[in-house]
Amino acid sequence: MLIKKQEVEVSMKYDIDKLHNSLVEVLDYVVDICEKNDFSYCLLYGTALGAYRHKGFIPWDDDLDIGMPREDYTKLIKYLQDNPSPEFSLQNEDNEKNWFLTFSKVRKNNTVFIENMSDGLYSNNGLYIDIFPLDFLKSKDSISTTIKRGYINYLKHVLKISACPKLFLKKEGHVKYLFDRLFSFPSFFIDNKTLIKKVNSLMISKNVKSNQIFVAQYDQSSSSAIMEKKIYFPFRQCEFEGKKYFVPGDIEEYLRREYGSDFMTLPPIEKRMTHEPIKVQF
Repeated sequence: MLIKKQEVEVSMKYDIDKLHNSLVEVLDYVVDICEKNDFSYCLLYGTALGAYRHKGFIPWDDDLDIGMPREDYTKLIKYLQDNPSPEFSLQNEDNEKNWFLTFSKVRKNNTVFIENMSDGLYSNNGLYIDIFPLDFLKSKDSISTTIKRGYINYLKHVLKISACPKLFLKKEGHVKYLFDRLFSFPSFFIDNKTLIKKVNSLMISKNVKSNQIFVAQYDQSSSSAIMEKKIYFPFRQCEFEGKKYFVPGDIEEYLRREYGSDFMTLPPIEKRMTHEPIKVQF
Protein backbone atom coordinates (compact mmCIF):
# COMPACT_ATOMS: atom_id res chain seq x y z
CA MET A 1 0.00 0.00 0.00
CA LEU A 2 1.42 3.35 -1.06
CA ILE A 3 0.83 6.10 1.46
CA LYS A 4 0.87 9.63 0.11
CA LYS A 5 2.23 12.62 2.00
CA GLN A 6 -1.13 14.36 1.86
CA GLU A 7 -2.72 11.47 3.81
CA VAL A 8 -0.43 11.91 6.82
CA GLU A 9 -0.62 14.61 9.46
CA VAL A 10 2.76 16.28 9.74
CA SER A 11 3.49 19.22 12.02
CA MET A 12 6.72 21.08 11.18
CA LYS A 13 8.11 24.54 11.93
CA TYR A 14 9.65 24.68 8.47
CA ASP A 15 8.90 23.61 4.90
CA ILE A 16 9.41 19.82 4.99
CA ASP A 17 9.06 19.51 1.21
CA LYS A 18 11.80 22.08 0.70
CA LEU A 19 13.99 20.15 3.13
CA HIS A 20 13.34 16.91 1.25
CA ASN A 21 14.20 18.54 -2.06
CA SER A 22 17.50 19.81 -0.64
CA LEU A 23 18.38 16.38 0.75
CA VAL A 24 17.75 14.82 -2.67
CA GLU A 25 20.16 17.37 -4.15
CA VAL A 26 22.87 16.13 -1.78
CA LEU A 27 21.95 12.50 -2.50
CA ASP A 28 22.17 13.04 -6.25
CA TYR A 29 25.57 14.70 -5.88
CA VAL A 30 26.89 11.63 -4.02
CA VAL A 31 25.13 9.11 -6.28
CA ASP A 32 26.54 10.79 -9.40
CA ILE A 33 30.06 10.34 -8.00
CA CYS A 34 29.30 6.72 -7.12
CA GLU A 35 27.98 5.93 -10.58
CA LYS A 36 30.91 7.59 -12.36
CA ASN A 37 33.45 5.74 -10.20
CA ASP A 38 31.66 2.39 -9.87
CA PHE A 39 31.12 2.76 -6.11
CA SER A 40 28.27 0.71 -4.64
CA TYR A 41 25.68 2.31 -2.36
CA CYS A 42 22.16 1.68 -1.09
CA LEU A 43 19.51 3.61 0.82
CA LEU A 44 19.32 2.58 4.48
CA TYR A 45 17.07 2.82 7.53
CA GLY A 46 14.12 5.22 7.29
CA THR A 47 15.15 6.27 3.80
CA ALA A 48 14.84 2.66 2.60
CA LEU A 49 11.53 2.33 4.43
CA GLY A 50 10.29 5.52 2.78
CA ALA A 51 11.34 4.25 -0.65
CA TYR A 52 9.47 0.97 -0.18
CA ARG A 53 6.40 2.24 1.68
CA HIS A 54 5.97 5.75 0.23
CA LYS A 55 8.13 5.75 -2.91
CA GLY A 56 9.83 8.74 -1.31
CA PHE A 57 10.51 10.18 2.11
CA ILE A 58 8.53 9.15 5.14
CA PRO A 59 6.40 12.31 5.32
CA TRP A 60 7.82 13.55 8.64
CA ASP A 61 11.39 12.30 8.11
CA ASP A 62 14.08 14.99 8.17
CA ASP A 63 17.23 13.08 7.24
CA LEU A 64 18.55 10.75 4.56
CA ASP A 65 20.79 7.69 5.03
CA ILE A 66 22.86 5.63 2.64
CA GLY A 67 25.30 2.77 3.21
CA MET A 68 28.36 1.65 1.26
CA PRO A 69 30.67 -1.36 1.49
CA ARG A 70 33.71 -0.22 3.49
CA GLU A 71 36.03 -0.39 0.48
CA ASP A 72 33.78 1.88 -1.58
CA TYR A 73 33.07 4.12 1.40
CA THR A 74 36.81 4.71 1.83
CA LYS A 75 37.21 5.47 -1.87
CA LEU A 76 34.30 7.93 -1.79
CA ILE A 77 35.76 9.77 1.20
CA LYS A 78 39.10 10.12 -0.59
CA TYR A 79 37.38 11.31 -3.77
CA LEU A 80 35.43 13.96 -1.86
CA GLN A 81 38.58 15.12 -0.07
CA ASP A 82 40.54 15.32 -3.32
CA ASN A 83 37.76 16.96 -5.33
CA PRO A 84 36.04 19.59 -3.16
CA SER A 85 32.76 21.01 -4.41
CA PRO A 86 31.58 24.63 -4.14
CA GLU A 87 28.07 23.37 -3.32
CA PHE A 88 28.64 20.44 -0.96
CA SER A 89 31.09 19.55 1.80
CA LEU A 90 32.32 16.31 3.35
CA GLN A 91 32.24 16.29 7.14
CA ASN A 92 33.96 13.79 9.43
CA GLU A 93 36.75 13.50 12.01
CA ASP A 94 39.30 14.86 9.52
CA ASN A 95 37.77 18.35 9.50
CA GLU A 96 35.70 18.58 12.70
CA LYS A 97 37.53 18.71 16.03
CA ASN A 98 34.48 17.61 18.04
CA TRP A 99 33.37 14.87 15.65
CA PHE A 100 32.22 11.81 17.58
CA LEU A 101 30.53 9.69 14.91
CA THR A 102 31.84 6.57 13.15
CA PHE A 103 30.45 7.62 9.78
CA SER A 104 30.51 10.71 7.56
CA LYS A 105 28.09 13.37 6.45
CA VAL A 106 27.88 15.33 3.21
CA ARG A 107 26.36 18.76 3.78
CA LYS A 108 24.87 21.35 1.44
CA ASN A 109 26.79 24.60 1.67
CA ASN A 110 25.05 27.86 2.60
CA THR A 111 22.23 26.07 4.44
CA VAL A 112 21.61 25.39 8.13
CA PHE A 113 20.22 22.39 10.00
CA ILE A 114 21.15 22.47 13.69
CA GLU A 115 19.93 19.78 16.06
CA ASN A 116 19.71 20.33 19.79
CA MET A 117 22.40 17.69 20.36
CA SER A 118 24.93 19.38 18.07
CA ASP A 119 24.16 23.02 18.85
CA GLY A 120 27.50 24.84 19.04
CA LEU A 121 29.43 21.65 18.33
CA TYR A 122 30.35 21.86 14.64
CA SER A 123 31.79 24.47 12.33
CA ASN A 124 29.68 23.13 9.43
CA ASN A 125 25.94 22.93 10.12
CA GLY A 126 24.44 22.59 6.64
CA LEU A 127 21.64 20.26 5.59
CA TYR A 128 23.12 16.79 5.34
CA ILE A 129 22.87 13.15 4.41
CA ASP A 130 24.55 10.40 6.46
CA ILE A 131 26.90 7.92 4.78
CA PHE A 132 27.51 4.70 6.70
CA PRO A 133 30.21 2.09 6.03
CA LEU A 134 29.09 -1.53 5.73
CA ASP A 135 31.55 -4.12 7.04
CA PHE A 136 31.78 -7.87 6.55
CA LEU A 137 32.29 -10.71 8.98
CA LYS A 138 32.05 -14.49 9.17
CA SER A 139 30.21 -14.97 12.44
CA LYS A 140 27.32 -13.10 14.00
CA ASP A 141 27.11 -14.70 17.44
CA SER A 142 30.66 -15.86 18.18
CA ILE A 143 32.34 -14.81 21.43
CA SER A 144 34.88 -12.74 19.51
CA THR A 145 32.12 -10.85 17.64
CA THR A 146 30.20 -10.25 20.88
CA ILE A 147 33.32 -8.89 22.60
CA LYS A 148 34.19 -6.72 19.61
CA ARG A 149 30.69 -5.24 19.44
CA GLY A 150 30.76 -4.51 23.16
CA TYR A 151 34.08 -2.70 22.81
CA ILE A 152 32.85 -0.75 19.78
CA ASN A 153 29.67 0.33 21.60
CA TYR A 154 31.68 1.36 24.65
CA LEU A 155 34.05 3.53 22.61
CA LYS A 156 31.12 5.08 20.73
CA HIS A 157 29.60 6.01 24.07
CA VAL A 158 32.90 7.51 25.22
CA LEU A 159 33.04 9.61 22.07
CA LYS A 160 29.46 10.82 22.43
CA ILE A 161 29.60 11.78 26.10
CA SER A 162 32.91 13.61 25.63
CA ALA A 163 31.47 15.61 22.71
CA CYS A 164 27.98 16.23 24.18
CA PRO A 165 28.41 16.48 27.98
CA LYS A 166 25.52 18.94 28.46
CA LEU A 167 23.13 16.54 26.74
CA PHE A 168 24.09 13.69 29.08
CA LEU A 169 24.02 15.91 32.16
CA LYS A 170 20.49 17.04 31.32
CA LYS A 171 19.33 13.48 30.65
CA GLU A 172 21.08 11.69 33.53
CA GLY A 173 21.36 14.19 36.36
CA HIS A 174 24.54 15.13 38.20
CA VAL A 175 25.21 11.89 40.10
CA LYS A 176 24.69 9.44 37.23
CA TYR A 177 26.48 11.78 34.86
CA LEU A 178 29.52 11.92 37.16
CA PHE A 179 29.83 8.12 37.24
CA ASP A 180 29.20 7.88 33.50
CA ARG A 181 31.87 10.49 32.83
CA LEU A 182 34.39 8.66 35.00
CA PHE A 183 33.52 5.40 33.23
CA SER A 184 34.39 7.18 29.97
CA PHE A 185 37.91 7.98 31.19
CA PRO A 186 39.67 7.27 27.81
CA SER A 187 38.35 10.59 26.52
CA PHE A 188 40.44 12.39 29.18
CA PHE A 189 43.66 11.13 27.60
CA ILE A 190 42.84 10.38 23.94
CA ASP A 191 41.45 12.81 21.37
CA ASN A 192 38.34 12.01 19.33
CA LYS A 193 40.16 11.41 16.07
CA THR A 194 42.40 8.76 17.67
CA LEU A 195 39.41 7.08 19.33
CA ILE A 196 37.51 6.99 16.04
CA LYS A 197 40.54 5.47 14.34
CA LYS A 198 40.52 2.74 17.00
CA VAL A 199 36.80 2.10 16.51
CA ASN A 200 37.24 1.87 12.74
CA SER A 201 40.07 -0.63 13.13
CA LEU A 202 37.71 -2.82 15.18
CA MET A 203 34.94 -2.52 12.61
CA ILE A 204 37.01 -3.40 9.56
CA SER A 205 37.22 -7.11 8.87
CA LYS A 206 40.65 -8.53 8.06
CA ASN A 207 39.09 -11.05 5.68
CA VAL A 208 38.06 -10.41 2.09
CA LYS A 209 34.44 -9.67 1.31
CA SER A 210 33.88 -12.88 -0.66
CA ASN A 211 34.65 -15.03 2.41
CA GLN A 212 32.10 -13.37 4.66
CA ILE A 213 28.43 -14.24 5.13
CA PHE A 214 27.29 -11.30 7.29
CA VAL A 215 27.12 -7.54 6.85
CA ALA A 216 27.50 -5.26 9.86
CA GLN A 217 26.44 -1.64 10.21
CA TYR A 218 28.08 -1.00 13.55
CA ASP A 219 26.48 2.37 14.16
CA GLN A 220 23.45 0.31 15.13
CA SER A 221 23.52 -1.16 18.63
CA SER A 222 20.54 -3.50 18.20
CA SER A 223 20.45 -7.05 16.85
CA SER A 224 19.58 -5.71 13.38
CA ALA A 225 23.10 -4.25 13.10
CA ILE A 226 24.29 -7.57 11.65
CA MET A 227 22.39 -9.33 8.87
CA GLU A 228 23.14 -12.03 6.36
CA LYS A 229 24.97 -10.71 3.32
CA LYS A 230 22.28 -12.14 1.05
CA ILE A 231 19.78 -9.65 2.54
CA TYR A 232 21.90 -6.75 1.30
CA PHE A 233 23.50 -8.06 -1.88
CA PRO A 234 23.07 -7.72 -4.73
CA PHE A 235 21.46 -4.30 -4.34
CA ARG A 236 18.30 -3.65 -6.33
CA GLN A 237 16.64 -0.46 -7.50
CA CYS A 238 13.57 1.12 -5.95
CA GLU A 239 11.69 4.33 -6.66
CA PHE A 240 12.42 7.25 -4.35
CA GLU A 241 11.11 10.77 -4.98
CA GLY A 242 10.46 10.04 -8.64
CA LYS A 243 13.88 8.50 -9.38
CA LYS A 244 15.50 5.07 -9.06
CA TYR A 245 18.07 4.41 -6.35
CA PHE A 246 19.59 1.26 -4.93
CA VAL A 247 18.26 -0.41 -1.79
CA PRO A 248 19.16 -3.72 -0.08
CA GLY A 249 18.39 -6.63 -2.40
CA ASP A 250 15.91 -8.28 -0.05
CA ILE A 251 14.37 -4.99 0.99
CA GLU A 252 11.34 -6.66 2.57
CA GLU A 253 13.45 -8.79 4.93
CA TYR A 254 15.78 -5.87 5.64
CA LEU A 255 12.82 -3.74 6.73
CA ARG A 256 11.33 -6.58 8.79
CA ARG A 257 14.62 -6.91 10.68
CA GLU A 258 14.89 -3.15 11.22
CA TYR A 259 11.28 -2.22 11.97
CA GLY A 260 9.32 -5.42 12.65
CA SER A 261 6.77 -7.35 10.63
CA ASP A 262 4.30 -4.44 10.61
CA PHE A 263 6.71 -2.01 8.93
CA MET A 264 4.02 -1.06 6.39
CA THR A 265 1.81 0.31 9.16
CA LEU A 266 2.25 3.95 10.09
CA PRO A 267 3.20 4.53 13.73
CA PRO A 268 0.92 6.72 15.89
CA ILE A 269 1.66 10.44 15.73
CA GLU A 270 3.40 10.51 19.11
CA LYS A 271 5.95 7.95 17.88
CA ARG A 272 6.84 9.73 14.63
CA MET A 273 10.38 10.67 15.57
CA THR A 274 12.43 13.45 13.98
CA HIS A 275 15.75 15.14 14.76
CA GLU A 276 13.83 18.15 16.10
CA PRO A 277 16.16 20.78 14.65
CA ILE A 278 16.35 24.08 16.49
CA LYS A 279 17.29 26.03 13.35
CA VAL A 280 16.67 25.33 9.66
CA GLN A 281 17.72 27.62 6.85
CA PHE A 282 17.59 26.85 3.13
